[in-house]
Amino acid sequence: MTIELKRLIEERARVVTAMHDLVTKAESEERGLSAEERESWNKMNESIESYDDRIERAKKAEDLFHQLDEVNDDLLDTEDRGDQRDEGEVRSEAFSALLRSVESGLSGLSDEHRQVVAQMQREARAQSVGTTTAGGFLVPENFANRIIDGMAVYGGIRDAATVITTSDGGDMPFQTNDDTGNSGALLAENTQDSEQDLTFGEITLGAYKYTSKIIRVSVELMQDSAFDLDAYIAGKFAERLGRITSSHYATGTGSSQPNGLVTASTLGKTAAAVAAITYNEMLDLKHSVDPAYRQGARWAFHDSTLKALKQLQDSNGLPLWSPNVSTDAPAMLDGDPYVIDNGIPQLATGNKTVIYGDLTKYHIRDVRGITMVRLVERYADYHQVGFIAFMRTDADLLDTAAVKHLIQA
Repeated sequence: MTIELKRLIEERARVVTAMHDLVTKAESEERGLSAEERESWNKMNESIESYDDRIERAKKAEDLFHQLDEVNDDLLDTEDRGDQRDEGEVRSEAFSALLRSVESGLSGLSDEHRQVVAQMQREARAQSVGTTTAGGFLVPENFANRIIDGMAVYGGIRDAATVITTSDGGDMPFQTNDDTGNSGALLAENTQDSEQDLTFGEITLGAYKYTSKIIRVSVELMQDSAFDLDAYIAGKFAERLGRITSSHYATGTGSSQPNGLVTASTLGKTAAAVAAITYNEMLDLKHSVDPAYRQGARWAFHDSTLKALKQLQDSNGLPLWSPNVSTDAPAMLDGDPYVIDNGIPQLATGNKTVIYGDLTKYHIRDVRGITMVRLVERYADYHQVGFIAFMRTDADLLDTAAVKHLIQA
């Protein structure tokens, strides 16, 4: 950890401690925050947001330095080990060479790289039953992970959900059952017992195909060895796939696309206002979820909704939202963590704006492997090469009693 990053984290922790002390003092005196204390709390809250932004930038800078060190270490290891490279390194090296090749097919690659990429092409064809992608290449695992990690930036629902990865895209049926309304019974001596049948449903997760659309890169950039083409392509794939899938994980219709978490959730509370939420309405939503699902439950909402929720006070006039001293631990809303997902609708008439419950009951199914297609000749007159990524995924809420929403009036 750099000295600057450590300093920012320590200063942020001092501000959070001061905020907690302010609230604790008011609680001990059984009162809400005074106008002066509230103004002080708001200023510290703004300071926390500033520190969070600066800490995030400092962490990214530190990560870049670590990546450079790892690259240098890898180069030294390669020199020391000679040809003793594992399969993952060889595939990554061959794929990188493919990205920079400006020739059609595999003609621009060395014999070793040509054999590796040809195998990646065969694997892509084997994975694409029913959704054939001619000329596609199954990207290496480390490259695919960079795309998946980048996608997480665009949607908190995926981070909180249960993600399943399968080797093919065949339908996956799941049995569903909500037994929260049933309980056992007291039975008198010599009395016949009664029956209570279980009602099962079934949800099937398929594999919808998503595309990044074509990304064009100039040949000059591709041939510039200082340009990190792998990171650029992976980043663009992550941005585009992240935006579309996070939108569908949130509000997908379930017809020819995933069933979004907001869409699949059930009504827990209707807000009285069009574009505002009260403390009591948040509590009503929370307690509309059965206690069996509130262990480890989370909130989910748009970033703009969080701003409104930060202004809420409980019945004693104390803030509902509270930051955590550690930057690695989530802030809390009435004692529960939350995720930000900008695919969830903002505060407006008729919108389902706040989600609460056991978000792990929302299952996302990915088909293993992201396929990439290179378009060399199509944009040759522009002296450019096109790249497209394809991924297959589906999602649905397996237990609708586990997650509920608040809807605006």
